[in-house]
Amino acid sequence: DYWRVAVDKNIPVDVEIGKSYNAGKRVGMTFGEYLDYLEVCVGEEELEYRRSRNMIDGKSVESGQPIEIQQSSRYRKRHELAYLAQNELFPQLQNDIPLPYFCHHANDPRFKDVGEGKLYHTMFWMGPGNTISPLHYDPLDNLLVQVVGWKRVLLFPPNGHDNRFHGGDVKRHRNGGNEGDSEKSPFEGALWQYAGVDGNQYNTSAVDIEQPDYEKYPDFALAPTPYECLLGPGDAVFIPKKWWHHVRSFEFSVSVNAWWR
Repeated sequence: DYWRVAVDKNIPVDVEIGKSYNAGKRVGMTFGEYLDYLEVCVGEEELEYRRSRNMIDGKSVESGQPIEIQQSSRYRKRHELAYLAQNELFPQLQNDIPLPYFCHHANDPRFKDVGEGKLYHTMFWMGPGNTISPLHYDPLDNLLVQVVGWKRVLLFPPNGHDNRFHGGDVKRHRNGGNEGDSEKSPFEGALWQYAGVDGNQYNTSAVDIEQPDYEKYPDFALAPTPYECLLGPGDAVFIPKKWWHHVRSFEFSVSVNAWWR
């Protein structure tokens, strides 16, 4: 297929074991070995997709719509998720996946409002469905380009909070507004992101935002409603520097992102 023809199979890559790029250990292998792994994964995903494409929660799903592939317990036992995350874009792909002009042309007056045109890094991401980039922010402007498959991006403003709960309490919100379940918390200036907690890096949240533990991270209830973006092949989303974002793949996915000033 394209990937085996375009990229030398012996190129070394770093792969994260686990559904999230910071959830497990990082191991080295060749690109060809990773493609061998993906052939097995994608085959299993296709089988699960065919079983569920016409019926999810009792509702029909139109062909071509992005859906989350729910892996069977048998599949999860047989294969650990391995995510080729945050590797430098292979030189062999640079002509096939061109970046927008404004990312790498400094001092062009036409793009003076989108940075200085100083490209910092271009990263390549490839993996099966259900891989995750946990909630984090980047210090540079970021353009995420989707090449293959579908992803969901959740975006939170840098210092946002939900004003509805200022001066209120987290526990009452969690329990649907029951006054008897009050647990006061000082919300002013609360860091709902819990960045750098529990061994995470300074720019990465400790909260699993898809299944938040409000007992452990109560101020996450202050998080603003995120902007949700679905990316398909050929789509791109601009992520401003220091905006918090969480990314999930729905199926086999290839993405490229560029950080620039």
